[in-house]
Amino acid sequence: MIESARYTLAARILHWGVGVLVLVQIGLGFLADASPRERSASLRELHAELGLLVLAFMILRLTWRIVVPPPPLPRTLAPWNHIAATAAHRLLYVLIFTMLGSGMVVWMWIGGPLEPLGLFTVSLPDLSAQDEFWLSVAGYTHEYGAWAISGLIALHIAGAAYHEVVLRDRLIRDRML
Repeated sequence: MIESARYTLAARILHWGVGVLVLVQIGLGFLADASPRERSASLRELHAELGLLVLAFMILRLTWRIVVPPPPLPRTLAPWNHIAATAAHRLLYVLIFTMLGSGMVVWMWIGGPLEPLGLFTVSLPDLSAQDEFWLSVAGYTHEYGAWAISGLIALHIAGAAYHEVVLRDRLIRDRML
């Protein structure tokens, strides 16, 4: 068993909250792409509204991480493992914020105001009359980013499973649950 410090309760709640929301977002995005036009529009709107929730959680998560740094990884981890974990976490942050930004740009071209959970209205600038070059860039970024983040999440989950099932070092259980 590896001795390791535990993340704070707030960090764990934000981690799992973002994790669940991102998985839901990926599913909604792919489902919207595969659905008939009428259904696709309502799924895209829900996807955009939940995107605002992911943005709020990510801002909280990043702020919390800066204010309360995460516990260090155990020194007993192999150097490659340390590098892989650090790189994967940083890349997840970059990809999530990239997805949020590109999604917001796409919505400014195709959507109107958003009403997350019907609680309030968020008005974004209307870019529909602008040159569509940046819409294309944002659209492709969002589309391929969804595949990239899906792969990285799969690796993240595989790494956690490796620690819990193969190494049985309780690293994930002791730090994140």
